[in-house]
Parts: sequence; structure tokens; C-alpha cells
Amino acid sequence: MTAQNDIETRLAELLKEIKDGDQWQVGYPGNQNFDYSPLIPFLSHCLNNIGDPFHQTHYRGNTHQFEREVILHFAQLTGLDPDDAWGYVTSGGTEGNMYGLYLARELHPEGMLYFSEEAHYSILKIARVLNMPHTTVKRRPTARSTTTTSGTC
Repeated sequence: MTAQNDIETRLAELLKEIKDGDQWQVGYPGNQNFDYSPLIPFLSHCLNNIGDPFHQTHYRGNTHQFEREVILHFAQLTGLDPDDAWGYVTSGGTEGNMYGLYLARELHPEGMLYFSEEAHYSILKIARVLNMPHTTVKRRPTARSTTTTSGTC
């Protein structure tokens, strides 16, 4: 078997595993009912949203226009003046948590981070990476809570 055939075989096996596992993804936030086919033509390009989406960059392979539209959409939903809106679209919850905790650390360098043991798994990891003093708050069961659920911070 050639190296190329080996790669193709392994990728086919991986795809089968992923497809077989789709039915067991209950509870994880990935949406299995989304048609990504309109995005296929973009996969052959190196896209990177380098820099601030509200400032022009020399790198043309970005989607800053769409990123700004998303930010302004959420500004409108929350009643924020579009002129005061800023942000960027993250790759997921962990990156969003990382940036939020980074800003908190910069604004309050002497602050203490408190978070529930039910918080997103990334919070403790990020607190360590950012060298933030932190305390985990234990979950206190209530009469109404019969199961533990994960929350996000």
C-alpha cells in the first residue's frame, strides 16, 4: 500500500467513525443538522481574520465584513449603540472564555476569579494559563436539582 493509499484509507476510516458517532452526540453543542456545502469552495483558500475586524488590514484573505455584521447584529439585539460596539468572532467557547478572562485580568490585575465547579471546563485551564488567582465554588444541591448540568461562564 502506498503512503497516499494509506492516508486515504485512514481518512475514510475516520470519516466512518465520525458519521457513526453523530447519533451519540447528545448534549454536546455541535449542531449536526447544518448544511455546510455552501462553504466548500472556501476550503481551498487560506482564510485568517488577522487583526481587528473594524480596521483595514493588508491581508485580503479574511471575512472581516461578515464578522462586523455579526458583531453589529448582537449590538442591535442587546440595544448597544453600533458606534460603541466592538468585538470579534471566536472559534468557540474556550477562546471566548479566554478573551473574557484576559480582559478581566487586565482591568482588575489584583482581582480574584471565582467560578462554579459547574463552569465550562476551560475556565480552570485558562485561569492557570493567565496566572489568575482563583477559587472554585462548590455546587450546592437544591431540592429542585436532581442532576448536575454543565454551565458556561
